[in-house]
Amino acid sequence: MTTLTLGTATAGQNRPLIAVPVTGTTIVAVLGQVEQINESRADVIEWRVDYLTDLVNLRAADVQTILFNADKPVIFTWRTATEGGQRPFDIALYELVYRLAIKTGVAAIDIEHQLFTEVADLVADAHAAQVPIINSQHFFTDTPTALDQVFDQAFATTADVIKVATMPQHDGDVDRLLATTQQFATQGKPLITMAMGELGQRTRMIGGRNGSQLTFATLGVASAPGQLDLATLLTLLED
Repeated sequence: MTTLTLGTATAGQNRPLIAVPVTGTTIVAVLGQVEQINESRADVIEWRVDYLTDLVNLRAADVQTILFNADKPVIFTWRTATEGGQRPFDIALYELVYRLAIKTGVAAIDIEHQLFTEVADLVADAHAAQVPIINSQHFFTDTPTALDQVFDQAFATTADVIKVATMPQHDGDVDRLLATTQQFATQGKPLITMAMGELGQRTRMIGGRNGSQLTFATLGVASAPGQLDLATLLTLLED
């Protein structure tokens, strides 16, 4: 299994990294959340820039300020509205802010699988700058029947890390995601997987045993259904 490393953070055997999302709507609010995460036992920060109300005016200096103040590696993410985010896709703005992130040295960028072809030049720029790319897919209504095909299609891209999040309808869906994660965990790219909602919470606790190398927790606003608070997740992982 290829070990997930994001900046200075490396996943342990059967112990995934823990990322906490930052969902501030202003740079000042983002800084406040970053400072809170700095003092926590989280391993990674995911900056959800789609929450910024003034994203169109984001500057390189803003990104540099966040990275300078963050004591933990930062994943830069614009989650589009079609995959549960706060802002619809706008290719010109998307490429602009992602290039700011690449140039200022974030630990990784998250690009949704559906966008890989459309932002191919951006993908190439990230690779040239040696910034890891997370290929992400989010299924908020169900768990695809052909889950292995979802993974196959993601692996076929040039992404460095594969993320798949599903919404289970029953325990069997959760079991399928765990089994498929284990199946693909040895295929050469680190995996991040979770089943969302209350039904899928166990994947956030035991997914590391099946090959998922990062899980998400919250110190405030949850960025996806079923996220546990950091203190609870740490207790469960250490049991």
